[in-house]
Amino acid sequence: DCDIQEKLEFEVRMRAGAYKLLVASTKKEQVLDASRSLLTCNARIKAYMSEAQGRKQLQDRLALDL
Repeated sequence: DCDIQEKLEFEVRMRAGAYKLLVASTKKEQVLDASRSLLTCNARIKAYMSEAQGRKQLQDRLALDL
């Protein structure tokens, strides 16, 4: 869980940075790169959250079996 939490926190910080770059971008290439970074961070965040939820559900099931 710590590993996923650390990855989530990192991606949230990266997303914030990508958003700031997007807002500050003046050239088309900069906008595209920042947008791509933002989308990538969002996809990773979604995947990590899904993984964390799956682990939580597995732990809950195991706790009920005991």
